[in-house]
Amino acid sequence: MRRVVVNENRELMDEETSRPSPQAHDVLVKIEAISINPIDIKRIHRITATDPRVLGYDALGEVVATGSRANQYQIGDVIFYAGTTSRDGCYADYQLVDERLTALAPTRIPVAQAAAMPLTWLTAYEILVDKLGVQPTRGAHKNDTLLVINGAGGAGSVLTQLARWMGLTVIATASPNNFDWLREHGTAVCIDYHGDIQAQLKQAGYPTVDAVVNLFDTARYFDIARAIVRPFGHLVNVALTPEPIDIMSLQAKSLSFDWELMFTKSNLGYEMATQGAALALLSRLLDNGDITSTLTKRIVAPINARTITQAHDCLSANSVVGKIVIESPK
Repeated sequence: MRRVVVNENRELMDEETSRPSPQAHDVLVKIEAISINPIDIKRIHRITATDPRVLGYDALGEVVATGSRANQYQIGDVIFYAGTTSRDGCYADYQLVDERLTALAPTRIPVAQAAAMPLTWLTAYEILVDKLGVQPTRGAHKNDTLLVINGAGGAGSVLTQLARWMGLTVIATASPNNFDWLREHGTAVCIDYHGDIQAQLKQAGYPTVDAVVNLFDTARYFDIARAIVRPFGHLVNVALTPEPIDIMSLQAKSLSFDWELMFTKSNLGYEMATQGAALALLSRLLDNGDITSTLTKRIVAPINARTITQAHDCLSANSVVGKIVIESPK
């Protein structure tokens, strides 16, 4: 089988190796499509000698073998997932993944649309359900408000949809050029991040919100979030920052500060099956049309170093809104 590895010069290279064998809860997946995420590129630049050399997380493919304790699937089932950073990823013809992290793929939408979604969906789901305590049912939180910083990004475009489906009033920041995208993906109120966010919120009739999810720069938006969240509200963040954060300043309003990392469960073996359950919900919602895929660029080409490097360059150039998917030719 072919896999794509990061070499000593942090370049992607094709490599031939033997097909791995599943153990315990593993399933062996023949990869049909993969999605490119910003973390793929970030990990290339900070990879260490002890890290897996095969990157890539979002994937969809066919189960071709199962481990001794794997019992969720039959050979031939098509599944999708986001994997883990602690094992070899999906930049390969075949990949081993713990079945608890996976779900049956949607059947009513194209392969590429489904492959675009797992990582960003799991991030959005864990923010809303695990961090904010939102019930994962339609219309359950019609009185709640949520501000999403960077709502037009990959995770933001899924988070706004899921929050809307759960009933929340969704407010999101973006460039005005992306306001139509925000509205198409569940946003009720669009905020121009170039301007005074707090003033725009007040003008729109929201002097406070129940929670702020910052998907861009934790330090840059910390003071803004603290100011606009109601007492006993929540600030959820995903981006590491070298700048100091004044956590003590949250005490006066009894605010909660949360981190979200989608790979925590898979890397630490914590409640891994909840990710599979979240993906099963995604599969149903995609098939029902309640959630729309954020795919905007589909590349039909072999999953090799050349194709992936081209996709990385495209993502790095910020020339694509939405997700890039590489789909292997039939």
